[in-house]
Amino acid sequence: MVYRVGILGLKGHQGVVLNSISKMDDVVLSAVADDSEEALERVKRHPAVTPETRFYKDISELLEEERIDIACVSGTDGERARVLLECMDRGIHILSEKPLTMNLEELDMVRRAYRSSGVTLSMLMTMRFEPSYRKIREVVTSGGIGVVCLANAQKSYKLGRRPAWQQSHETFSSTIAFIGIHAVDLIRWCTGREFTEVMAYQSNVGHPEVHDMEDNAVMILRMDNGGSACIHLDYCRPMKAPTHGDDILRIAGNMGVIETFEHGSRVRLITHERGVEELTLGEPVDEFRNFVNALKGLEECDVPAEDCFRVTEIVLKARESAERGEPIKL
Repeated sequence: MVYRVGILGLKGHQGVVLNSISKMDDVVLSAVADDSEEALERVKRHPAVTPETRFYKDISELLEEERIDIACVSGTDGERARVLLECMDRGIHILSEKPLTMNLEELDMVRRAYRSSGVTLSMLMTMRFEPSYRKIREVVTSGGIGVVCLANAQKSYKLGRRPAWQQSHETFSSTIAFIGIHAVDLIRWCTGREFTEVMAYQSNVGHPEVHDMEDNAVMILRMDNGGSACIHLDYCRPMKAPTHGDDILRIAGNMGVIETFEHGSRVRLITHERGVEELTLGEPVDEFRNFVNALKGLEECDVPAEDCFRVTEIVLKARESAERGEPIKL
């Protein structure tokens, strides 16, 4: 079988799918939709595009006109729930941007539709596929630092020029939901722990030019074993910094600490018995290939649907905590 792929929006991590398609023999890029002519022109130069690939300015029109097997749902946050529901109604497998929805009501609708759809649903949690975080998960889940007591995560980005859709809460889910979801997901995935309560704050203090978009955010979360987690997010990274982002993950246990350094590219383990050692990392894993192999029944999907629903729920409740100024049970 050859899988026909549609890219529904060019606003996110669609490169994960595009870059994989050109390396796979049983996947073709059937169609692409986005409301930006400039974005469509850029993607027309990608190696995944063939003479048969068709281009649309409207996602719903693509879905009406094309027969696709897999949808990469990568438009704005505000339209995502509607597009997910349209795909599920047509029986199209979905690899979606994050978060899944803008609010909890939409999330409930999408969850109910998914359970009766028979499709495979996953989300572009790209950091799960990076060697440093896969190594941390391997060590922590094998007991290498003992009982998890504390986790810290950071995502710091250059602000740059933000698109209009990210500057309005009508179309942008918030900094907590948009980038905080990666940190929430990594801590859950790497530790095997669940969160039971969250207190959060977010605001725009220094960048009024991006309107509704928050330039800083913090989440404090309680783990199901009584441990704690702290996640801090910002769009304050200086433009002359050597990298666009500066990601950190640190997990402390009763037998040791494991942490990333050099912007998340390297991993250090410190234990009572062995002291400090830098760990050897494996190769990156191709998220889209994993998704397609899961459709074929060759391997498990590394980002299962229930994880997508859960982390979306957590960040939307964290946003609610920031709005209400009080902790929210999870």
